Amino acid sequence: MRKHTYRLLVAAVLCGLLCALSVPAAVADGVRVLAPPEGLNPIEPPEPPVGGTDYFGYAEFGGTWCDAEKSPTNTEDDEMCWAATASNVLDWTGWGYAPSEGFSGTDDMFAYFQDHWTDVGGNMYYGWDWWFDGTNDKQGEGGWSQVDVAGGGFWEPPYNFDDYCHLQLDPDLAMSAIDDYLHAGYGVGLGLYDSGGHAVTCWGLRVDETTGDYLGVWITDSDDDKNDPTPEDQLQYYSVARSGGRWYLQDFYGTWDEWYIGEVQGVEPVAEPAGLALLALGGVGVILRRRRS
Repeated sequence: MRKHTYRLLVAAVLCGLLCALSVPAAVADGVRVLAPPEGLNPIEPPEPPVGGTDYFGYAEFGGTWCDAEKSPTNTEDDEMCWAATASNVLDWTGWGYAPSEGFSGTDDMFAYFQDHWTDVGGNMYYGWDWWFDGTNDKQGEGGWSQVDVAGGGFWEPPYNFDDYCHLQLDPDLAMSAIDDYLHAGYGVGLGLYDSGGHAVTCWGLRVDETTGDYLGVWITDSDDDKNDPTPEDQLQYYSVARSGGRWYLQDFYGTWDEWYIGEVQGVEPVAEPAGLALLALGGVGVILRRRRS
């Protein structure tokens, strides 16, 4: 299967990637560079509102959430929120534990991205695709993170990343895509937009028990402790509000309601998350089982 064909849709150099649940990935169009905007300062995680039912994909499929974090002492991670989100998803789905390598977890995978890519905005999709086949489809294009040290290519044929990737680019369908992807057992990354773009990892959602309306999302964010040299992993909740065909995070970083979910990216797991320890130990005999919604 040929790779997705994408075009850059931004006037500024900041955004993220995805494709539709019901639309074949090969015809999906629309990618943006994801890079953290100025002014994302650490805050205390907001308290979830009373009421509603929480659903976490890992609670049903095994494993747990993880949170690759940036560090103020590291000069190679400032624009790599997309790589941190990519690492979290690689960790939970098992694709990060390539039999040929000895990665210990999401932080180790994030460090590998930093060692092989330039510190520039990018996109989870291209990072994952490179992890599979060792090629960056945006290599040579300005405004995108570039591979400056050869690497990746951990899952070359017969494994084709496009067979495991699901994308939703319609902001109006973002919450339903999150719902579908989590219930299908996918690792989920989000592209958030305002004046720029930012990437976070989504682990759960909250739904009104009576109406079925979407109330909020549970995420991990590489930037929430970026001024702390020893950042603590945090799973945070943000309420969402729908307006004008977009789902906006409420009180994002304590002050903003302008950030909306513009992209949802889902990656199928390599195996049952509960059995991923076999891969971490180099277990090449794990049976691959693909889930589809």
